[in-house]
Amino acid sequence: MEPITGALSLTLVLIAFFVVEGIASIMYALEHRRELSGRWEWMLISGIVDLRLAGIIFAGFPGTAAWALGLLVGINMIFGGVALVGMAAHARSAGRAS
Repeated sequence: MEPITGALSLTLVLIAFFVVEGIASIMYALEHRRELSGRWEWMLISGIVDLRLAGIIFAGFPGTAAWALGLLVGINMIFGGVALVGMAAHARSAGRAS
């Protein structure tokens, strides 16, 4: 019915998602820093990138609604995936060493 309104509302949901995921990733990284896992820096960087992406989208809103959904979600997935793979590889190597 109204694709422009749908794109704008999805963009607002994307901003909220990036903020929540960024805060959760930072908290997760700080928790791992205190406990046992190495490579917590990757999760911290991923959380910071998520917060920056939310800021980029919000700063350009509503103009970012046309391109933000695909591009920034892809960037988020790449950074989040690299962070999780890095933490898992470190946990695996630490498990073999002990």
